[in-house]
Amino acid sequence: MKKKLLISLLVTLVFISCAEEPKLILFSPEAFAFSLDNGWEVNASVNAKGFAQIEKDNSDLYYTHLSYSVNLFTPEDSIHNADYDSIIDSTNEEVMDIQIESQLELDSGFKAGNYIIEFIVLDKYSATKDTLSTKFVLE
Repeated sequence: MKKKLLISLLVTLVFISCAEEPKLILFSPEAFAFSLDNGWEVNASVNAKGFAQIEKDNSDLYYTHLSYSVNLFTPEDSIHNADYDSIIDSTNEEVMDIQIESQLELDSGFKAGNYIIEFIVLDKYSATKDTLSTKFVLE
């Protein structure tokens, strides 16, 4: 009896140690700007994968909670937290990735040139974090 219990315990420990911890990874960043009458509209996105999804109260729903902030690096300045929000979602099935989108309006005070937009994303359930940036041009 003790031998079966010991084997069962070892198998459980091996299974738990082999279980993969969620690790948030950002990929495929995109950003572009539209010229407006008195400035620009910037649209940017990044995809996230490897985030934790939890099932609450045996509800057959998988919950995701990501928070993000967006930094904008101009030729002249750095604007931290230019945009920020959270994505709290529930689905009937686990999802492989989520697209995170940001939209910024820049007034005519912003000069033409090369810009960088940076996404900082935190998975609230696994406490993992990733950062990814991409370039765009104001013309």
